[in-house]
Amino acid sequence: GRGDFFGNMITRNISYATESAVRKVRVKALPEAGKPEDFSGAVGEFEFSVSADKNVLKANDAAQIKVEVKGRGNLKLFEIPKIITPAELEAYTPEHKEEVTTSLSGLQGSISDAYTVVPQFKGKYKIPEVTFSYFNPKEEKYYTILAEAVFVEVTEGKDLPFVNNDSAGSFKKNVIANGNNFRFIALETKLKPIIKNDFLHSTEFYLLLLLPFLAIPIGILIGKKRAKRAGDIFGNKIRNANRLARKYLSEAKKQLGKKEAFYIALEKALHNFLKAKLQIETSEISKEKIAELLQNKGVDAATINEFITVLNDCDFARYTPTTDVMMKKEYEKTVEILTEIDKQL
Repeated sequence: GRGDFFGNMITRNISYATESAVRKVRVKALPEAGKPEDFSGAVGEFEFSVSADKNVLKANDAAQIKVEVKGRGNLKLFEIPKIITPAELEAYTPEHKEEVTTSLSGLQGSISDAYTVVPQFKGKYKIPEVTFSYFNPKEEKYYTILAEAVFVEVTEGKDLPFVNNDSAGSFKKNVIANGNNFRFIALETKLKPIIKNDFLHSTEFYLLLLLPFLAIPIGILIGKKRAKRAGDIFGNKIRNANRLARKYLSEAKKQLGKKEAFYIALEKALHNFLKAKLQIETSEISKEKIAELLQNKGVDAATINEFITVLNDCDFARYTPTTDVMMKKEYEKTVEILTEIDKQL
């Protein structure tokens, strides 16, 4: 090349556009032969277990039954098998937990559902065996893991009426009438009293008599609470922001369970929200430009990144497997993000 008066090389910058080679990915369908009936889409290498944190407890004490899948594979794309609990155990909605990391080799970690159960009576209760099936892509083979039954023994508390203690689980026995010799005393009747109680001296009468006196302090408390809430400027701003977010996401909520319709409605809601807040149509501009507009309005970087992530999810999720649980989480996450943006704008 040429040099200048002092001997330095003279250079110039030239813009050059290039592109990477086209890569094609061939996706093989899972084999139908040998597919277990309880297969829910798990692909990878997994371990499965069902365990109780306490096997011996008292009536009205709580125990946790944990159903866990761990290993390497598509951990976020299938549902954990559910357990069946006896009627005598009061079971609550399970707490879902995910501890999953992403690496070059894929997703690995564990997912679990923790059921809180509270026994009402003494006895020994059985939570039946549970199976979990998955497909191993390396061996191209289906596997089914059987988790053994879990027993919970209640040593103290009320006796369960008509209990058969010889069985693995407890159950109620029906009283059967024998027409040949005698009949058991009827436990329930359809008889109604002919003489009705006088309303003037009834419990309802005295309750209605005291109601005006009870209404006065209740009214005062409600008034104070409303006044306090009206003075809570920051709290009101958060509540209004949350209502605004849910208003824009109302159509997406209606489409929960319908993958393509849900993500189309979710993406439309995001752009409508920005259109209302920024006074600009954003559906035709790039995500980088959207991030720049939000940054100029004072929205912090973490919230912007979460917003862009949801937009990307709307694009990718239409072409990848997803579950109702994932869609519900995406909806709640979007409510939080829009609420946070509204607070910052």
